[in-house]
Amino acid sequence: MKVKELRDVLEEAESILSAAGAKVPSKDFRIFVDLFKGHDDRPVADFLAELRGRLNGRQPQPKYQPKAVDEMVVTHYVKRLRDSGTDQYAFEGIQADLSNDSRVGKSEADAIAHLYTGGREKWPSKSEAMNAIADWFTHEAYQAVKMKRVDKATPL
Repeated sequence: MKVKELRDVLEEAESILSAAGAKVPSKDFRIFVDLFKGHDDRPVADFLAELRGRLNGRQPQPKYQPKAVDEMVVTHYVKRLRDSGTDQYAFEGIQADLSNDSRVGKSEADAIAHLYTGGREKWPSKSEAMNAIADWFTHEAYQAVKMKRVDKATPL
């Protein structure tokens, strides 16, 4: 069977739907029938195989595929950050290393910030993830100082 024959049958079905007052199905059918225009002499099987291939080939590709996170880098920095505790000088050294390490991209910064702070998983930018790390350190240092004052003020 040729595409022309199939198209003629489908156009007849579309006109029946239109005459019956089924406007939306008729319109949808017309759009489908229009796919066959310009392919009248081709065998239906060949045309449908090509159409199927085009439809399968047009799978939307994500515009941005994040790079895989380097787990070793993440683990290394999270361990160092946790080991620094509330030591300001140690933290500043780690922060400088983080900022200068070319292996630390946005994905790594997000993962490090997430594991260190226990907060959200992603930030809008690498610098915001780095700021979250610094804010968490400041928060933890403040809590530690506050607890020392409470301990001093509390009699045994």
